[in-house]
Amino acid sequence: NAIKFTAQGQVIIRVGLLAETAEAVQLHFGVHDTGIGIPADKVGKLFTKFTQVDSSTTRLFGGTGLGLAISKQLVEIMGGEIGIRSEFGKGSEFWFTIRLPKQPAGKLETMIIPADLRGVRVLIVDDHAINREILRVLLGSWGMRPAEVSNGPAALAALTQARVSLDPFALAILDMEMPGMDGATLGSAIKADPQLATTPLVMFSSLGQMVSEQRMKDIGFVATLHKPVHRQKMQEALALAIGGKTAAATQPKPAASAVFKGDAGRGNILLVEDNLTNQMVALGVLKKLGLKADVAGNGLEAVTALSTRRYDLVFMDAHMPEMDGLQATQVIRDPQSAVLDHEVPIIAMTARAMPGDREKCLKVGMNDYLTKPIELPALVAALEKWLKPKDENRSSQPSVPVVPAIAVARNEATPVFDRKGLLDRMMEDEEFAHAIIESFLSDMPGQILQLKQHAAAGETKRVEQQAHKIRGAAANIGGESLCALTAILEQAGKAGDRAVITTRMLELDAEFAALTGALKLELQTKPQPQLTGPP
Repeated sequence: NAIKFTAQGQVIIRVGLLAETAEAVQLHFGVHDTGIGIPADKVGKLFTKFTQVDSSTTRLFGGTGLGLAISKQLVEIMGGEIGIRSEFGKGSEFWFTIRLPKQPAGKLETMIIPADLRGVRVLIVDDHAINREILRVLLGSWGMRPAEVSNGPAALAALTQARVSLDPFALAILDMEMPGMDGATLGSAIKADPQLATTPLVMFSSLGQMVSEQRMKDIGFVATLHKPVHRQKMQEALALAIGGKTAAATQPKPAASAVFKGDAGRGNILLVEDNLTNQMVALGVLKKLGLKADVAGNGLEAVTALSTRRYDLVFMDAHMPEMDGLQATQVIRDPQSAVLDHEVPIIAMTARAMPGDREKCLKVGMNDYLTKPIELPALVAALEKWLKPKDENRSSQPSVPVVPAIAVARNEATPVFDRKGLLDRMMEDEEFAHAIIESFLSDMPGQILQLKQHAAAGETKRVEQQAHKIRGAAANIGGESLCALTAILEQAGKAGDRAVITTRMLELDAEFAALTGALKLELQTKPQPQLTGPP
């Protein structure tokens, strides 16, 4: 609920100890969001069955009004309480208390902390208070002595003061995206100061803010970590940094056939994609090719981004909510729009691959066309063609894409899971592939539920859009049979054929369950470290 009702800001989950005896603990769980909030006159009805805050037929958010009622029953059966604090327009916090028995002595796992981390003073630099808190708690649990500041100037002052007081920081962890002075600029300033230059630096960046590890190394960072970070990897990186060593690259080099040979200096890319799985795949592959990209979730966000910053290349998904890729391209090409570069190269990306789609994309002003799942040779060819200095002539002719045939029927020849295809797209990096699988398994149940709701309501246009979204993610993950089924549902939605939708929806749960089982089996092929650390 917190995520569903929070368009911007943050969702924070906290757990605290209320009381403790020799046998049990009483815990307080809270989920706080900065979402739409709840009017005071509606709060008292929230835990009643079949009750919605917005009961109108035009409400933006679906639901039956059973979730909170069931939660209340469960919490009370287990001897706890549940409640809410909310301010309309500013956010809410749902909370519950519960009493739980302690584990028997000897059942608890012993947490092994590297000896070289104990007592080490570390400075956390991040403008986001929650990120600082998470790092502070995590590092404190390892016996380190963390301190925190929210910006670059404060970090320089803290480092200087610590040295003057003869208790210098042995390590500084810098966030990349900060207003005024970002992490890279701050790192350069630290290394330029003779009194601070020996301070080991670790860079933290978010998934949508891919940074060049080589550039960070040139500045003087000993490690670059991406959120969310594996607990074990973070421990190893910090231990290496404190020991004066540089963390070895954990990602394998791409195959020679997939190496980008273009001008990486012009690799300022905007990825416009509304699907989380597809975002992760594209960002990860671009990063492996030595490139970085910003992310926009739909056409409106893309136009806004292009109106505030110049990009060298845009990868544009054709089918998105709010404003699709075709509409966004028309705005970008309009000389009267606020976009800074109306001639920026735009490459369409679509999972549809229907007859005439390529022509539609080129007609509105897109420069090239790739089909999902994106194959590495086609991606590299497009990058090398369009990421060129502006004074170098580009061919006006788009690439000739290899359009895969769409599977339109589930049969024995359609595999549930194409492992080889997934690993090929992930450049043979199993760890990267497993991260994509975990994201897919987390995100897809909600996507499947939305498709079911649209089908049950007879909303054929939304069935088309949602099936297309699922098909793109399934294609990227190697879910061939789910991809085939959603292709049929997409076409049926486009044609307004409710009979086909109703019939084929009966197969959806079985197909998704089969794919889920195959993906979970794949995750068991090698041990997976626990995901912890900053969000």
